[in-house]
Amino acid sequence: ERRWESLSRTTRREGADSDGADIIATIKKSGEGDRIVLVKQFRPPMRAFTLEFPAGLMDPAENVETTAVRELYEETGYTGKVDKVSKAVSMDPGASNCATTMVTLTIDGDREENANPAKHLDEGEFIDVVCLPVKGLLAKLEELAESMIIDSRLYAFAVGLSFVAS
Repeated sequence: ERRWESLSRTTRREGADSDGADIIATIKKSGEGDRIVLVKQFRPPMRAFTLEFPAGLMDPAENVETTAVRELYEETGYTGKVDKVSKAVSMDPGASNCATTMVTLTIDGDREENANPAKHLDEGEFIDVVCLPVKGLLAKLEELAESMIIDSRLYAFAVGLSFVAS
């Protein structure tokens, strides 16, 4: 008999397909190229800083769209409009039951509230906001990988963008 080790998240609401939202937020501002909003934070299991999409768990009675808008605001200070919501996707199916929903949002960079956003972090959260140009994202991530770990979802997104661009 084979013994399996795995992690199980205990925060998923009954009836929910995922634990929360990963947010692909793009800033669109007149006269500038699109930028993607990312967060840099220390992740104890990795013993390193990581660069990843803003993300968070659903609060009770929240839907995933509300979670995405709330988490984007809390972690980055930006306000955005939900464009698309994916079905639940697994995060690490070989190790855990964690699932997320990918939510794309557009941030209007010309709006006053997005000019100088202020984070609204929970106690114990230490997050730096990193905005990178969408064009050339993969090359920039490969450069940043010298000093931090790039989340696999972010890296796969950048690879997909590079395929579309070529």
